[in-house]
Amino acid sequence: MCGRFTLKTPVANWLADLFPSWIGEVAPVLEPASVALSRARYNIAPTQQILVARCNDQKIPGFATMRWGLVPHWANSLTSSYTMINARSETIADKPSFRPSLIDKRCIVLADGYYEWKKTSAKSKEPYWIHTAGERVFAMAGLWAENGKIRDEAMRDEAMTAPPILSATIITTASNADVIDVHDRMPAIMFSEQEIAAWLDPSLNNPNSIERLLDQLRPIRSGQLRMRRVSSLVNSPANDLESLLDPATE
Repeated sequence: MCGRFTLKTPVANWLADLFPSWIGEVAPVLEPASVALSRARYNIAPTQQILVARCNDQKIPGFATMRWGLVPHWANSLTSSYTMINARSETIADKPSFRPSLIDKRCIVLADGYYEWKKTSAKSKEPYWIHTAGERVFAMAGLWAENGKIRDEAMRDEAMTAPPILSATIITTASNADVIDVHDRMPAIMFSEQEIAAWLDPSLNNPNSIERLLDQLRPIRSGQLRMRRVSSLVNSPANDLESLLDPATE
């Protein structure tokens, strides 16, 4: 699974790395995501705003911030039951919460590392930061949804509704040999603009393309990821410091 991740790489670096052909036209579409781009983040947690990229029907790229934890488009309340931070690649085509988004609301979530916890005993887990050898940015395949029918609890008496909620989930697949010792699931990772474009391609926005889409959600080739045991301070979302990435000493 993927329950926390990092995005500390400066904007110019990941634009050049993942979206070289987008650079000339990307400035206007970065504006909606300006808050998420304003600082390095070392402990991004569920329910927080995350940075996603998607394409419109004309294949024009766009960036946005969304709530991490997908709220199905048909949900009529925002409660703790909506904790769908991950979606299993093997079942997204069958789940009513995910299938509509798989067809026409695919996205990628930007990250340069993610955390996973290794179970060491019945009551103990050790956190690891998982990243590439060069700590480069990568894309995690995702799905998004929009719900404009969420009722704002504070306005219930006035029968008013809150603004539409944009939310997203990260797709996971079976782990490769790099990380299987820590967890049996990992994000569906993409390293190139070509892979991202194939996932976001609006020409695949139809039920007949589902198998082609699912075929892209495979574990990456082994040998591309590294793991570093880090401090248990990462367990609290309140901690968001660069030092969280230091090797554990306890």
